[in-house]
Amino acid sequence: MPITINHPIKMLSEQDFHALDYQVMKLAFETHNELGRFYNEEIYKHELIERCQKSGLETAKEVKINLTHGSFKKNLFIDLLIECGSICELKAVRSIDASHRVQTLGYLFLSGTQHGKIINFRPPSVEHEFVSTSLTQVDRRLVSINEKNWNHESKSASRLKSIVINLLTDWGAFLDTDLYKEAICQLYGNGEEIIQPVEIKTGTSVLGKQNIPLLSPTESFCVSSIKTGISAYKTHLHRFLQHTHLKCLHWINIDNLNIQFQSLSNPNYSDPNYSD
Repeated sequence: MPITINHPIKMLSEQDFHALDYQVMKLAFETHNELGRFYNEEIYKHELIERCQKSGLETAKEVKINLTHGSFKKNLFIDLLIECGSICELKAVRSIDASHRVQTLGYLFLSGTQHGKIINFRPPSVEHEFVSTSLTQVDRRLVSINEKNWNHESKSASRLKSIVINLLTDWGAFLDTDLYKEAICQLYGNGEEIIQPVEIKTGTSVLGKQNIPLLSPTESFCVSSIKTGISAYKTHLHRFLQHTHLKCLHWINIDNLNIQFQSLSNPNYSDPNYSD
């Protein structure tokens, strides 16, 4: 199985989730009032777990999600799973940001649950935010592929596309793009490191080196989840490409269920010895 969890999971209705959340937030505010705002996440987690358990709530911590695909293996950990169906991610940061929402949504998608909460203990008053989805495991696999601008003649591009489609079939869409990229790098490299330093030039000057994934000596790839400003993003990818020795950059944009494969060519590339 590509996704396994070391704890029973059950679906909660929205009504049941909010009733449960009311109890948990009361305990979170009590925790904050008792401890204040200047501890790390683990301190708050330990205290909130104790309060939840004393209140009769079944609470599991660090629930492991085992994510696999072929030779790729990665473990992710849910901070708190309450009553087998409510995911709570605890933070001790300045404020909740987009990365925390993506992380929590990812846990909902992978666990098959639909309701979660981010609780941040660092502000003067507890900051909290609902995260929810109506998507099912089946919904996330109903992807639409656009590959009309893909380089079908490149063996590297063909292999890359196959890996991406297989990952989406196994895991579904909507996950953090860094997770797809990490898996692609390991699977494409067969365990060998494919992220390598590449010279960045302007004219005849070398500005330095930047680590990027190389599919071949002259091909790289990029995974994004751009929903707006796609044209501008593409322009900047072209600018990046033109300051390298690369022949092309294969770009995969995962916009929810719309998956776009595009191969961008470097107009400054001129290696007569290149062969795919």
